[in-house]
Amino acid sequence: MENRQKAKLLKKIVNGEGLPSLSPLAIQLVELATDDRSSARDLAAIIEKDPGLTTRLLKLVGSAFFARSKQVTSISQAVVLLGFKRVRIMGLSLSLRDTFPMGRKKGMDFDHFWKTSLYRALIAQNITQSTQPHNLKPEEAFVGGLILEIGMLLLFEACSEEIKKGFPGGNLPLEKAISWEEENLGINHRDAGSLVLRRWRFSDNLVESQKYFGPEALDPDKPILCKIIELARRATEIVFGQTTDLYELQQLSNSVLKLKPATINEILSESFNRVEDLAEQLRIKVDSQTDIIRVMEKANLALARISASMETSLRGLLDHVGQYDRSLTRITKEMAKDRKDILQNTLDAVAHEIRNPLLAIGGFAGRLARQAEEEDRGRQYAKIIAEESTRLERILKEIMDYSQAYEPEFSEKDLVSIMNKVLNEFEDLFREKNIHVVRDFPQEPVRAPVDVDGIARVLRQVFKNSISMIGQTRGKVTASIQPLWHTGQVSIGISDNGHPIPDDIRNALLDSNLSTKTFGGGLGLPMVRKIIEAHNGHIELEVREGGNTVNLYLPIS
Repeated sequence: MENRQKAKLLKKIVNGEGLPSLSPLAIQLVELATDDRSSARDLAAIIEKDPGLTTRLLKLVGSAFFARSKQVTSISQAVVLLGFKRVRIMGLSLSLRDTFPMGRKKGMDFDHFWKTSLYRALIAQNITQSTQPHNLKPEEAFVGGLILEIGMLLLFEACSEEIKKGFPGGNLPLEKAISWEEENLGINHRDAGSLVLRRWRFSDNLVESQKYFGPEALDPDKPILCKIIELARRATEIVFGQTTDLYELQQLSNSVLKLKPATINEILSESFNRVEDLAEQLRIKVDSQTDIIRVMEKANLALARISASMETSLRGLLDHVGQYDRSLTRITKEMAKDRKDILQNTLDAVAHEIRNPLLAIGGFAGRLARQAEEEDRGRQYAKIIAEESTRLERILKEIMDYSQAYEPEFSEKDLVSIMNKVLNEFEDLFREKNIHVVRDFPQEPVRAPVDVDGIARVLRQVFKNSISMIGQTRGKVTASIQPLWHTGQVSIGISDNGHPIPDDIRNALLDSNLSTKTFGGGLGLPMVRKIIEAHNGHIELEVREGGNTVNLYLPIS
């Protein structure tokens, strides 16, 4: 666009030529904010001049959005119960929404615009309530979020009919929309918005929040309203699927406003709970169930990407583990430390790339799932996502645990005593599952050089596996200890009468050449093998119809 055309467009926006004007009522409400002499009575008198606005405002005040216990029957009463500023802000929001149309017109999707604006306003309000910054009310943050992109509507109306056809007024990230505007129009809608809001005599705080976006809006020297609205904008992009990086939002919110991840999850889920009540009064079409499903679909895709990334990252991690394990017996202590450092760096990279985003998605989905009702499809979907996140997190935790160097501390201990102690830990569970336990031990102690914590961990895991094989039916578990003096070993046997152990669990228990699929069962059996091999022992497995036996062989004293 030539400079002359740019100047003409800018003048048209500044002078308001052909652009929608605020209603007289909205102008009075804005003026009321700058007049220190105004009172609650003045506010009620202005709003009550418009019967339609009065009715909608009273419905809004009495809705679940404000959760009032008593019915509000007049604007004056609303002012008393909710406060002067809150009622003025709500009245202004209703008037401002009436200034612009709905539906779709060429390149501008007004429905989508107001829908995203409403979510952004609610999230900004909730962030402000959570942080309670000095000299900023939640209602002001609500209006700031609602009108943040108002310049887009103004810029659209000022364009020629030809440019309107390709105007990016749909579901497009802010940075791309601004890039298109500057390339095709020479100015962007944020500049237009700040100019017009100043002409409409909005507060400097709200005008200032129009100027900044992206990292610049989060700079320490920027006003708190700029930071809150920018975070609310990014959160809204998650709601509408323009980004799925919830972890980044949580990190930014924590570094900028000291908000915990759980608080961000709560703010987002609360916006779904409250949006429909407010949307009805603002005459904006919102279906929170559809919005939740869309968010969960994006979360599901993100989980699929995380799962694929996990497969790749853990394959490399297991290679490091295998090299480290094989080299322990033939390298110097200094070389072992170097290898351990490499392994730890790999673990840290996996945690950063996979675990943190996984926790972010799982935490948010879990928050939504806890609010689920029987017919609540969106939150039922969230429950599925939360369960899948938990499963992936468990697998990741187990393999990272497995990847840590295991350094046993050997001492002469009685294996019968260790076995009895572990069996006693499972006593309540055996009783609950109606599992009969047989203890087949020698009368005398059976001593062996073992790492007590490691062997106890092995026994717990094998018992857990036996219980899972038995399932819900009445079962039997036999624990035996038998010295094999002729071979210099002791045999520890754990048998059950459950279903045959499937192949993936057999591989996890017996195969030292691990793959990421080994951890699919999530039973922790690779660690059993690792601990037993560190004791210079080995494992044998008998699988038959009607039961399984795991035999652990250890050197005996």
